[in-house]
Amino acid sequence: MESRRSVDGSESSSSAVTVVTSATSSCTDPWSSSISNGGWVEEEEEDDWDHECEAQRGDDDMMLVPKLEPMDDIDMADLSDVKEGIIPETPETSSSTSTPAQVKRPRGRPRKHPKPSPEALAKVAKGRSKTGCITCRRRKKKCDETKPGCTNCEKNSVICEGYPEKTTWKSGKEKGEEARLRRATSITISTMQLPYLVHGVETEGDRMFLHHYISRLSSIFTLEGENDSAFRNILLPMAQQHSGLMHSILALSSKHIDYTSPYGLQILHEHPNVDVKMLEERSQFHHDEAFKELTCRKSEEVAVSPATYAQMICFVLQTLSDKKPNGSHRLHLQYYQKLIQENPPAEETEFTKFIHEFFQYHICADQLIHLPQGDVHFVSIPDDWNLPTTVLQPSAVRLLGVFDGLFLYMSKITNLRNKIRHNMEHNIDPVIDYRAFYAAAEIDAGIREWTPAWPAGDPRDAAGMLYRQMMWIYLWRTINPPQVTNWKPDPKNKIKQAVDDGLELLSRFGARDPSQTLILAPAFVIGCAAFEEYQREPIRKAISVVKSYMEYKNTDTALEVLEEVWRLMDAHDEQSWDWQSIAHRMGMDFLAT
Repeated sequence: MESRRSVDGSESSSSAVTVVTSATSSCTDPWSSSISNGGWVEEEEEDDWDHECEAQRGDDDMMLVPKLEPMDDIDMADLSDVKEGIIPETPETSSSTSTPAQVKRPRGRPRKHPKPSPEALAKVAKGRSKTGCITCRRRKKKCDETKPGCTNCEKNSVICEGYPEKTTWKSGKEKGEEARLRRATSITISTMQLPYLVHGVETEGDRMFLHHYISRLSSIFTLEGENDSAFRNILLPMAQQHSGLMHSILALSSKHIDYTSPYGLQILHEHPNVDVKMLEERSQFHHDEAFKELTCRKSEEVAVSPATYAQMICFVLQTLSDKKPNGSHRLHLQYYQKLIQENPPAEETEFTKFIHEFFQYHICADQLIHLPQGDVHFVSIPDDWNLPTTVLQPSAVRLLGVFDGLFLYMSKITNLRNKIRHNMEHNIDPVIDYRAFYAAAEIDAGIREWTPAWPAGDPRDAAGMLYRQMMWIYLWRTINPPQVTNWKPDPKNKIKQAVDDGLELLSRFGARDPSQTLILAPAFVIGCAAFEEYQREPIRKAISVVKSYMEYKNTDTALEVLEEVWRLMDAHDEQSWDWQSIAHRMGMDFLAT
């Protein structure tokens, strides 16, 4: 065999023996020159191949001689370079026939796995589809992926369950970042707080205080009862617009609850999440906030707002709960008088009437206990019998003695009492001069002519008669000091009969009668004239009933002062006449309301 030429035309150093097929096989070139160079072996000259084929065609079998091939694979890029560098040979001329020139094929056999072309690499390999509907994937059927339901399920009369939610593959770093953002978002959401609907009502204890004010406390301050209480119908709606007033109401309500009483123990049992210490701390918080709001409003307001007066009312009533009263209520009463003189209300409304009635009642009632200090021995009430211009006389009032004019007699008696005390302290004789006697006679006539504003049979009518009885006893005790009577018994038993009649009126009031809110003052004054031992026990009982209804500690204080007055009475001590001085020495400056 001839040596095979190399691709570049030089003689190859190694001999290559071709495979000779049997006689039945075709001698046609099995490797067509039309195949691409990338996966084929270089092609030999056509003349040599034909010659060999003719020489071997007659034989039946032929031995296979191994062909030595280059061991290294030929790079596709190198083959393309070689192809471009091939110099076509000029075919030899033959005398018989001429064979047309053919393009040489590349050397070597075609690759079993040819290297992919760049175009093939650019194509995305298609795997098994995972976007079919849930039903087809479960049934392992081909899905045509029609939205919203595939037609394949429809053709097979099955319910298409739709398509699973598309998920995007994410790296571990991306998943970690998403988890961190979720945690941060959850923390932010968990720390979001809704604002409180009612200012000041923020805890379970605050809700307890508000419920106690609405259901119990607001109905015990006036004669109206729970259905028409000004503390509920006027003050509470106003508190929704004024934070200071709401703090004042909550402080007032919290100070009123006695946690050692059956009612207080029941409240603690119904609210196991709170204890007495928590409630007391919250109560002090409301008191401090209310006082702060009140002082700021006083300094900023040009005209006094109704909320300021309402806060002052709450502070006055709050002193009724003090275990050791020190007269702090008087600061608010005096400030009210100052405001009324400097800034009288422009118009008379239902609320202003209520404000004036409340303060005038407590100012007059304060005179029963308060001892003027220093040279101030007289109450600043003008000596006239006309009602103030801001006070009316309606047929129905919330408190007794103000709009009906009865408390003006109390002020007159207190003025007279202070003059007598002054004469006794300075040894002025006579202790009761003609002016004092004449004033007493005028007061006595006025009390006898006074009638309650309510019809007969009304519980408030009975309360009016009780106050009338109290006024006469207060007048008798004032103009009959021991220095004048020398402890001689009343020959006609006037004071004894008056006290017995007063005890009879006290016994007519039920334990839950709204008039109990007014009973403490007459019970105290009548008790200061109870010279007989049998008259004192009904007084103790009446005060205990008031305590059960009002649940205020000033009832204990009033009874304690009375016990000292009775002790001095039994000892025939002249000091028993001046119970204001007795209360002052005991350090008990309280309101008997």
